[in-house]
Amino acid sequence: MKREWGYDTAHFLAPDHDLGFPEGNPSSTANMDIAALVVACHQRGIRFFVDMVMAFGRVEPYQTIDFDNFCIEDAKDHPDDPDALTSGRSAGHQDIRDGFGSTLFRYTRQLRTPAYGPISGENILTVPARQHMFSYLTRWMRDIRIDGIRIDSVENVANWDFLRDFKNRAREIWKERWAAQGLGDGVDARFLVVGEELSEPMALLTQARLDGLWNDKFRALIRAALIGLTEDGLSFEETVRRAIDCRALSFSDGSQAINYLTSHDVEGFRKERLFNFFSTSGVNDIERRVKLAFACLLTAVGIPMILAGEEFADQHDRFNSQGDVTQDGGKQVDPVDFSRLRDDWRRRIFEYVARLVKARTELPALSVNDTNFIHTDFNDGRRVLVWQRGNNVQMPVVVVANFSDFVSDGGLAGEYRVPNWPSTPPGRQWREVTQERIVTPEVVGREPLFAWEAKVYTLV
Repeated sequence: MKREWGYDTAHFLAPDHDLGFPEGNPSSTANMDIAALVVACHQRGIRFFVDMVMAFGRVEPYQTIDFDNFCIEDAKDHPDDPDALTSGRSAGHQDIRDGFGSTLFRYTRQLRTPAYGPISGENILTVPARQHMFSYLTRWMRDIRIDGIRIDSVENVANWDFLRDFKNRAREIWKERWAAQGLGDGVDARFLVVGEELSEPMALLTQARLDGLWNDKFRALIRAALIGLTEDGLSFEETVRRAIDCRALSFSDGSQAINYLTSHDVEGFRKERLFNFFSTSGVNDIERRVKLAFACLLTAVGIPMILAGEEFADQHDRFNSQGDVTQDGGKQVDPVDFSRLRDDWRRRIFEYVARLVKARTELPALSVNDTNFIHTDFNDGRRVLVWQRGNNVQMPVVVVANFSDFVSDGGLAGEYRVPNWPSTPPGRQWREVTQERIVTPEVVGREPLFAWEAKVYTLV
C-alpha cells in the first residue's frame, strides 16, 4: 500500500481497496467501510467532506481508452494547447499546469462531434473529462452521501467555468437529498464546495464559481503575531485585525474563508507544525502560545480547520538530512503520535481546545460576521487586543488577547482593566470559557492578564 497522499488517483468512483482490507479477509471492504464511516458521522451530527483531486490522475482507465480527449501530455511541452495553462493566480498570471508526477485532465478543449453524456444520458457536445468528474461527483453524493467538497489545486484544474458547473451540480444533488428527507429550510447553508488556491483569487467567490477558499493569509498573519512580529508590512494591530476578521481580506462572509493554523503542507517558512514552529522561533512557553493560537482560530470570523494532532501540539518526527520537513523528508509520511497525549502539558492543551471547540459550536455570536475591536493597548511594550463577536441578537463573546510578555502587577491578585466592556443584563453573568468558571461581578472587565494568553468570555 502506498502510504502517501492520494494525489495520484487511479479510480475516482471508489475508495482505494487498501483502505479497507482486514487481515485475513479475502476481499476489500473499502466501499462498505467508508459508507459506515459516513453513517457514523451523520449519527453524531458531523458532516463528511471529501478532498477531491481532479486536476490529475495516474493509471486512470481513460488515460488508456482515449488519452488525447481526456488528458494532456506534459503541459510544458505543449504551451499553446488550450489546456496547458493554469486558470491564473490572484494577480491574473498564468503558469504551465503542474501534474506533480501524475497526468493532467483536459477541462477546456471540447469534442468536435457529440458524444454520450453520462449525466444527461444523451449525445452532447462536451468536454469528456468534465463528464467523468460529474459522474465521480454523482457517485459520492448519492451513494456515499457526502456533505461537502474541498477541491485540491484549483489553479491546476484550470477552468473556472468547469468549477462553477461542478459546484452547481453538487448543490443540485444536495437539494434533491434534502428535499427527499423533508428537512425544510436551511438547505443552502448546510453544504459547501471550497477550493484550495493559496493566492486566493476572490473572483472565484464574487463570480460564484466556488462557495469558499482556503484562507492561507490567516496562517501567515496569526503565526507572525504569535511570535510578536508583523506580516506584509502591516502594523501589529492590523496584522491581528486581518487575521480575526476575514472581511478585512476581501471575503464577504465567514462561510467563504477556511481558516487554519497549520495545513497538510508543512514544508516551508512558518508552515511546520506549531510545536516545531515555536521551537525554531526560540519560544520557551509553547503551551501558552499554542493555547493563544487556538483562541484566535476558534473566535475568528471564518470556518476553522484543524490539522490532526495540532489540538495537542504534536510534533514532526521525520526530517531530511538538514533537519527540515520536505516532500521526501516527512511531509507526507509522519503519522500523528497520539501517545504524546500522555504528556501533562499536551493534555492541558487538548482540554483547552476541546472547550473552545464546544463554545464554537454552541455560541451563536461565533456564527455571525459581526466583530468589533473594543480595546487595543500598545503602551509600554504591551500588545493587547480585545474583540467582541456577535451583534445585538446574540449574547456577546469577548476575547482578551495578550501577544506580549506583559503580566498584570500582583499576579492573580492583579487586574487589567478593559474599557468599553459590554454591559451585563439583569439576571446574567459572565463566564470565562477556557477555564469554565463564572466571573464575579466586581472583577468583570478587570481580571488579571498574563503573558501570551487569551481569555474568552460570554454571558450566561
